[in-house]
Amino acid sequence: MESDILRIHKSCLDFLLECQAENDEFFFVPRKSNKNKRLEKGMYFLGNESYLVLSFWDSADYRERIYNINWACRSNGESYIELSSKSDDEKFRYLCEIKDMLENPERKFSPVRKNKWIYTYPKEEHFLNTLKDFVTKDKPMIDSYLKRHPESGIPLADRSTNDKYVKKLPCYTRIMEKVRADKKTGSVMVRPSEYMMTFRHNELSNALVKYLDTHGYRNIKTEDNYVDIKCNDKSGQNIFFELKTGMTVKSAIRNAIGQLLEYNHYPDTDKAENLIIVTGLEPEEDDVKYLNKLRKIYKLPIYYQYFDMEKKELSKKF
Repeated sequence: MESDILRIHKSCLDFLLECQAENDEFFFVPRKSNKNKRLEKGMYFLGNESYLVLSFWDSADYRERIYNINWACRSNGESYIELSSKSDDEKFRYLCEIKDMLENPERKFSPVRKNKWIYTYPKEEHFLNTLKDFVTKDKPMIDSYLKRHPESGIPLADRSTNDKYVKKLPCYTRIMEKVRADKKTGSVMVRPSEYMMTFRHNELSNALVKYLDTHGYRNIKTEDNYVDIKCNDKSGQNIFFELKTGMTVKSAIRNAIGQLLEYNHYPDTDKAENLIIVTGLEPEEDDVKYLNKLRKIYKLPIYYQYFDMEKKELSKKF
């Protein structure tokens, strides 16, 4: 029903614009053409009365008339991820690698026709939750991959896309004014802060993995048995990295210590020689004194390093 699909359009746009209000580097691709005045009707993304598709990458499969990488939703609320490149075999090669990157034991893509795959989320999962999951977990991985492979011809949506299309949406000003007003009062429509924290966590993780991979670390694994990053350093020692975002260094240490000790020793094991807490913040003198004290009294191999996201550099151990 059209009323259902319009409700989904509105919910998705509300969420995406609130994410953008939280992070001014967050961009997406709305409907570009206003044929039959569909934008005024509330159809803010590609699709029809039966489904919508949206993307964060400004590249299309012209034969299928969809983006190369889509999150999509049907009018019944069933959502799915679509990878498609019937019109360009070269792009398809990169989509194959993206598919492999997104798959895991619980998520397998199915071929639907030549050069096209789909993964359908379980029916019981609400479409807005799957979109949030896609934004916070899948999008950072895809962004990182495409930035490393500009030759793929699949560019990320950027500020020019936002200025040309998003800001021209008939409802843009009204929704953004409400978002900003709600932020001031503490009442928000979708409250994506926790998702944006996860988004920043994934950005930090991707950047750190790339750094480790190019600086002699081996056997790098992410999200393995709850550990953010596992690896071996040049001497062969095992390292557990616990990443924190949106916290002070003091609170990051407080939150991470229990996790690292559990991951390393529960119920009666010794898995890593070094347990390292990572944020994007340089520690204060008191933070360093505290860690030194813990190591001296309790002999805990717990350290702190900060990662400079601009320089893409990892600090010394504190």
